[in-house]
Amino acid sequence: MSNKRRVLNVLAIILSVIYLLWRVFFTIPWHAHLFTLIFALLLVLSEIVSNFTGFMLIFFRMLATRKKQDLEIPDYDARQPLPDVDLIIVTHNEDVELLRKTINAATYIKYPNRKQLHIVVADDGNRPEVQALTAYYHVGYIGMTDNKKAKAGNINHALEQLHSPLFVIFDTDMIPFSGFLNQTVPLFQQNFQALQDDPDHTEPLGFVQTPQSFYNADIFQFNLFSERIVPNEQDFFSRDVNVLNGGNKRALFTGSNAVFLRQAVDEVGGFPTDTITEDFELGTELNMAGYISLATKVPQSSGITPIDLKGVIKQRTRWARGVIQSCRNLHIFWNPKLSWMNRLILINTYFYWWAFFRRIIYIIAPI
Repeated sequence: MSNKRRVLNVLAIILSVIYLLWRVFFTIPWHAHLFTLIFALLLVLSEIVSNFTGFMLIFFRMLATRKKQDLEIPDYDARQPLPDVDLIIVTHNEDVELLRKTINAATYIKYPNRKQLHIVVADDGNRPEVQALTAYYHVGYIGMTDNKKAKAGNINHALEQLHSPLFVIFDTDMIPFSGFLNQTVPLFQQNFQALQDDPDHTEPLGFVQTPQSFYNADIFQFNLFSERIVPNEQDFFSRDVNVLNGGNKRALFTGSNAVFLRQAVDEVGGFPTDTITEDFELGTELNMAGYISLATKVPQSSGITPIDLKGVIKQRTRWARGVIQSCRNLHIFWNPKLSWMNRLILINTYFYWWAFFRRIIYIIAPI
């Protein structure tokens, strides 16, 4: 970040703090009607939280160096043995033709020794048609019946039967690019070597998250006929915010197209089953266990995003409920195992999913 931009960011924070102090000490109608006072306090609180989330983004940008933001992917390290990789495609009841695209793409993933890449489909529906599909593409199949622990239960069941030091998670609708492993596995090799060379000053790498990318237009691009001029609304988090999180070694796991160190996941007890956002919670549990997490900037897969209002609302409601639930499970405000950086990232994420409440307050403020 240039010095000019740093000065502007500091100035923005200072002016915002002055404004908030004025709002708190000089504008609250303490002697007004109770309803008016309550609403005035809610409005000020909403402004404080909104500014806090903005401050966090500015703060992370100021901390980020070019090296942190532009994560350099090394070549494969000849000093380290090439690790075996289990690539798990997780499916529940998705359309078989959609699954076919993902399996087909996975068979084209490049790896120096293809015999060390093990592609399996984890199907908790135990569907014969999915088993037939895996036989056609000569990939592994792990069926499951009576799964009562959702996606996390399906993955944990698959991991019980797999043993590679690294594993990859892909959702049914996420089609991997051929260079996916070339852009992720070398980061683990680099970390393995660093742990050997300087174990006292090297943190083990728990997982690498690649961006969530989509080959269809999102709801805004689709309805505004603006696919070429409006960026996908999820790009801001995956290719900006989470990259900044990764620059601080605390990237969030977003559910798919990520590579994990098997030892780390085993250490924290596998994928958590006490939440509907097992991805978010697992990533934080790995950080608390002493493992770092990185996020790359260039997409290495592409999936499908909802384009109708009902689908978007259902998806975001699940994310919001799950993240808030996981934050309670993790006790993010007082958990002593969380580093201060990790805590800030989680609190910022928590407040994001309460943004709807702040927006309601702003909308009805003129009334």
